Amino acid sequence: MSSSPLDEIQWKSPEWIQHFGLHSANVLDYFAESPFYDRTSNNQVLRMQLQFQPIPPNVHPQKYFQSRLTEMTGIEFVVAYTREPDFWVVRKQNRSSPEHAAPLNDYYIIGANVYQSPVIYDILSSRLLSSVLSMKKSLSLLNSMASFSIAEGGHTYPDQTESSASQASGKPLSASMYTNTPTSISNPGTAAATAGGGETNMPSITGVVANNEILSQAFDNLLGSILATGTEKSIYLDDIPLYGKGSTVEMLGVRLNLNDDTE
Repeated sequence: MSSSPLDEIQWKSPEWIQHFGLHSANVLDYFAESPFYDRTSNNQVLRMQLQFQPIPPNVHPQKYFQSRLTEMTGIEFVVAYTREPDFWVVRKQNRSSPEHAAPLNDYYIIGANVYQSPVIYDILSSRLLSSVLSMKKSLSLLNSMASFSIAEGGHTYPDQTESSASQASGKPLSASMYTNTPTSISNPGTAAATAGGGETNMPSITGVVANNEILSQAFDNLLGSILATGTEKSIYLDDIPLYGKGSTVEMLGVRLNLNDDTE
């Protein structure tokens, strides 16, 4: 007999079924061969008695056996549910009187396999443990899905495919895995021409690429236009307003979501 807990094992005897068959009339006999059976139960006492006291004629053996069990007190096994040809529920109960019996455990016979039903405590503890582990994994995943950096322009999120591969390999997420949502950038030349209705004095800023990122070339052009030779007075970046007409933001062609009521 296995040393594992009874609710963690499965028992079957194909040889027994091949020799006797399996049906409602002999399902308790089949169950009596399993490790779930209690050999001190009233069922075993009756089995021993019936070897020397034959069942009266014209009496159904199973009904006679059940009627004899109700006359005794103690542990007994009865067939609680039947769905032939391949499913039965055997119940272990403690009988205290012919009218009262307290259920102790249920056993399932599915095909040739016999199982003991687990207790509610084991089911709940298993479900709760599974839920806690899933929540722990979810929190770790959520924690690695978003990162905030001023240099990156706000929240950044890793690429789903590369993030999964990184987690599988155990390596930390690299900066190249992140895709950011930078501030929208318009074409500076087009924006300036549209606003003025024609040609504009604003220098054409190059270096704005299709992925809405400002390259260093755009800043070099801005500095070049400010520090151009031949001007009567030197112009510094501090002299150029940050917002509004002729500002650094306008020259770079950057759109800002600001609630500015000024024209």
